[in-house]
Amino acid sequence: MIPKIIHYCWLSGDKYPDSIEKCITTWKEKLPDYEFILWDTAKFNLEDSLWVKQAFETKKYAFAADYIRLYAVYNYGGIYMDTDVEVVKSFNDLLELPYFIGTEGGGIVEAGVFGAELKTQWVGECLEYYKNREFIKSDTTLDIRTLPSIMMEQIGKTKVVTEMSTDEKISYSSDSSKLMMFPVDYFCAKNQGTGIVTVTKNTYTIHHFAMSWISKKTTFLPNIKRSLMKVFGVNTINKIIEILKLREIKKKLS
Repeated sequence: MIPKIIHYCWLSGDKYPDSIEKCITTWKEKLPDYEFILWDTAKFNLEDSLWVKQAFETKKYAFAADYIRLYAVYNYGGIYMDTDVEVVKSFNDLLELPYFIGTEGGGIVEAGVFGAELKTQWVGECLEYYKNREFIKSDTTLDIRTLPSIMMEQIGKTKVVTEMSTDEKISYSSDSSKLMMFPVDYFCAKNQGTGIVTVTKNTYTIHHFAMSWISKKTTFLPNIKRSLMKVFGVNTINKIIEILKLREIKKKLS
């Protein structure tokens, strides 16, 4: 059984932005009987992981949190959430499962929200990736490979990662050869590309994708595109992009 523990990371020491405060408020409203464990530098010893230490010292806190979330869930059991995750309803009816995880779309795991029992095998397999690994590579560049990619690779060594149908919710865990992901609307009800939120009766959380690990310069244009899509619709904006050949221009400039 998954314990009623919520793990989350905030390593910078800065004050929470208003958007993060709003998300965390929903945790306390929807999960009043859960324990909340903040993983910061007082909770996690940076000397215990070279990866975390180097990521922290270069102020790439999200990458330090990639390791810490796996460490926390593996060693304590419970549920990890990114701080930009809004809770829509309680996880209580999922706690009898040995684990739960969703897809962010495209058959890729959603790394911002997942839960598991203590010492769950696939969580340990993901954690193993970071053993003796450096965040600052030998050529001094940073290893900014995304966690979903790492998780898919590590889990894929021993299991088939597949999305389940709703009627498999209770029985899916009996097949140890598979890692079953809940459909995208369960934990990732916001489209990362368009920014459009689609909440269904299945939705537990909305991941708002603050993408704090990406520079504001990189996210500026995608954020404008999402805003326009909300006003004029996805098809209209995609059509304008196609007519003006903006994608081709972007490739030439990059």
